[in-house]
Amino acid sequence: MPTIDYVAALEEAMTAPYIVTRSSCCGRVYVVPAKEHKRGLRAAAKKLGARWLPEAYGTARGVLYVGYDNADGNALARGAAMVEILKARSIGYYRDEVMD
Repeated sequence: MPTIDYVAALEEAMTAPYIVTRSSCCGRVYVVPAKEHKRGLRAAAKKLGARWLPEAYGTARGVLYVGYDNADGNALARGAAMVEILKARSIGYYRDEVMD
């Protein structure tokens, strides 16, 4: 299994461009890593100043907080772009939304 540079992968994901395609109701957006990647991504998030949450409102444990979507679709689109970058780097992830 090749070594993954979690810092480079997360930095690329956090700065990836995104296009808002839909809006939703208000709520929190997270990206949730596969279990085997949580330790590396937690360390990368700490180094990059990203918001890693060991426990989050209404979702899995050990997630990266993307932001709060104010029904404008920005956080949803950003989360989707982040997931695509991480998947391209062979890091299993999915986006999760917890609406208010």
